[in-house]
Amino acid sequence: MYPILFEIGPFTLQSLWLFVTIGFIVGILAFAKTAKRQRLDLGMLFNHGISILIVTLLVSRLTFFLANLQYYMPTLSFRGFLSFFFIIDKGLSFWGAMAGMMIMLGIISFKRGESILKWLDALIIPLGTGMIIANFGQLLDGQAYGTPTNLPWGITYESINVKYTVPVHPTQIYSMLYVAGIISILKNYRKHPFLRIEGNQTLLAVTIYSFIRFFIEFLRGDDMSEIFGIKISSAILAVIFFISGYSLYKRIKSFKRNSSDLQVTLN
Repeated sequence: MYPILFEIGPFTLQSLWLFVTIGFIVGILAFAKTAKRQRLDLGMLFNHGISILIVTLLVSRLTFFLANLQYYMPTLSFRGFLSFFFIIDKGLSFWGAMAGMMIMLGIISFKRGESILKWLDALIIPLGTGMIIANFGQLLDGQAYGTPTNLPWGITYESINVKYTVPVHPTQIYSMLYVAGIISILKNYRKHPFLRIEGNQTLLAVTIYSFIRFFIEFLRGDDMSEIFGIKISSAILAVIFFISGYSLYKRIKSFKRNSSDLQVTLN
């Protein structure tokens, strides 16, 4: 579609980087508002903001680099190693970024003797909002595109980034829609007693997201790394779904049992 929005001399404004930046800024502002409402100490993030950003970028890049090692280092070479630092090629992993951020939040929370769960609950909606905006950038750039389709909403790219010249599934739009749905659920039911327990909003969102995203991955048309014929991303999503889903199931059972005990006590 529009991988480059406009060029002025040597300056090129790429749609992906623009919307990723906008998504990051909007997510940060939304998170600050949520954290303030929940009386979280934002000073913790401001004091460690640079280290969080650096670790998030490094782990994101490292994850993408290792997943596409055959492209960056077809043979062991110093030049291939240096390509790790050329992030201008848009080679960043969402899951890597999430892992990097979680690692830093976990370390900081542990040092302060705080629960990371309350931070994750405050972060989940702002994160989803930022993802939706970033997905729009992917749509314009031709990243994470789908497989060919005859459906009326298929889109056609004229870009070297896309290997198909026929209409393909707009998987980026699919992602925007189901993430928006998850945000809507969390906003509409966040006052429910179950979702007011630390960590439950995050578990619910991660379980729903990983379940839907697992099936969306089968509609992805871009080349992705595989192990034994299985996409690495699909395998990661399956693991995340079973872990978060099982944890959510255990918490629901515990919540129902405690609610029943409380009702018996009151009666």
